[in-house]
Amino acid sequence: MLIPIVYAIDDNCKGTMDENDIPCLLLLTVNQSVTPCNTLTTLVFDNGSTLAYRQAMHQYNSFKCNNTFNQTAFGTYTILYETGDTGTIVIEEDEFQQYYLYLAVILVFFILVILGYIKGIGEFTMIAGMLAMIIGVNVFTNSFPNLTNDFLRNSITVIIWGVGAYLIIAPAAELFEKWKEKE
Repeated sequence: MLIPIVYAIDDNCKGTMDENDIPCLLLLTVNQSVTPCNTLTTLVFDNGSTLAYRQAMHQYNSFKCNNTFNQTAFGTYTILYETGDTGTIVIEEDEFQQYYLYLAVILVFFILVILGYIKGIGEFTMIAGMLAMIIGVNVFTNSFPNLTNDFLRNSITVIIWGVGAYLIIAPAAELFEKWKEKE
């Protein structure tokens, strides 16, 4: 378990990162004969204005100083070195996390549809339709990961909404007919 943590600390921080890549090292090239690393500090600001923390730098090698960056909350972090250098790190949600979420929701959707039609319970199908409508709203507002074409996004959204509406309306009409026959 310790090997991945040590490996992650050896990685240099990049401009855009996933939360899984943290902690990482902030490296700063410094002429240490002029400015020793232990005299430098790093200020890390959350969203550009709120000071998250201040940390003294350490010697990485003869030409570089380092610090450990351990902020894992999503957002943009501005780094201000005492030398006047600046940098920015953006922590983003892991794209694969969204894929897993869509996969899980689609699996539940198909289970509900299959249960609804095999067991003849319209409520399961209606819940699957509501889930499809929610997926459609999510695809419309957040887009599918790496989907940049608006026409394609909107088309997929309309198709998902149509399937969801059908899965809600068809069983609801059937249940309404059964209810009407009982009267």
